[in-house]
Amino acid sequence: MGQAKLRHILSAPGLMRSVRNSFQKIPDPVKGRQWALPDVLMSGLAIFSLKYPSLLSFDRASRNDTTVKHNLKILFGVRATPCDTAMWERLD
Repeated sequence: MGQAKLRHILSAPGLMRSVRNSFQKIPDPVKGRQWALPDVLMSGLAIFSLKYPSLLSFDRASRNDTTVKHNLKILFGVRATPCDTAMWERLD
């Protein structure tokens, strides 16, 4: 494996893509929900990675802060960010 390829895989976006690919392999026990399981799990990872103190503060930031919206879309690959209530329901 070339060094450029290794750098691409070990970069933050590369690692997030790898994690998302792993999350996409997990079977979703509840089909037809508004938020896909990989989006919910990646949003949960974003909460810890971006060091939010609570789901509610993350929910507010993901709705109001354009930088957070952009990071969720580009870095974490989140297409639709679930609200805090939906996060609790899906993660429970």
